[in-house]
Amino acid sequence: MIDPGHGGRFPGAIGPAGTKEKDVVLAVSKILEADLIEMGAEVRMTRSTDVEVAPGASLSGDLKARVDLANQWPADLFISVHANSAENAAAKGTETYHAVQASDRSKTLAKLLQKSMIDDVGLTDRGVKASNFYVIKNTRMPASLVELGFLSNPGEEQVLANPAMQLVFGHALSKGVADYFAVEAHVKPDAPVQVPGDDPGDLLAPGDPAEMLFAGRV
Repeated sequence: MIDPGHGGRFPGAIGPAGTKEKDVVLAVSKILEADLIEMGAEVRMTRSTDVEVAPGASLSGDLKARVDLANQWPADLFISVHANSAENAAAKGTETYHAVQASDRSKTLAKLLQKSMIDDVGLTDRGVKASNFYVIKNTRMPASLVELGFLSNPGEEQVLANPAMQLVFGHALSKGVADYFAVEAHVKPDAPVQVPGDDPGDLLAPGDPAEMLFAGRV
C-alpha cells in the first residue's frame, strides 16, 4: 500500500515558490507504483488523484481512512510518502521514519528506503528516526514514512518540483522495496498485532500538523 500524503483540501507543506506537498508526493508515488507493478507486486494507493482519502472528513479522519485501507486489505507493506517543512529555510535533507515500537521488519524497511534515496538522489542524509505518526503506528504490517526533502528550503523545493527528480525518487523507493523483499526472510518476524490505542504518541517531524499523530474518535 502506497500512501501519498495529504491531498484535496489538505495540501501539506507549501514551498516559498508555491510547490505543494500533495502534488510532489503523488507524482513520486505514481512512479513507485508503476515500478512495483512492473516487478510483479500487487499495488494499491490510498489515493491516486488530488483528493482526500475520506472526502469531507477531518484530517484525523483522513488519516484513519488510510490506515483502514491498509489493514483491511491487508497489505504486506505500507509506505507513506511526504515532503518536509521547517521554519528555518536552511533545514534540508531526506529522512525516513518507523514507529517508536516498530518491529524489526519496519526498521529494516525504513533503513533500506533511506539508503536507496540517499544513494540515488544524494540529498543530506538525516537518517532513520522513530516517531508515532498515526499511519505508521496503527498499520498492522511493516510500515515506513519517508520525508523526501524540505519544501521550505528553496533549493530543495526546486529539486522536489522537478519531474526528472521525482522520477529518481520514485525509482529509489522501488529499489528500497526490492532490497527489503530480498532480505525479508532473514529478518525476525513481526510480533502478534496489538489493537491500536488512543495514545497520541511521540513527536512530529518539523512542519507536520499535530493531527498526523492521531485520528481521535471519528
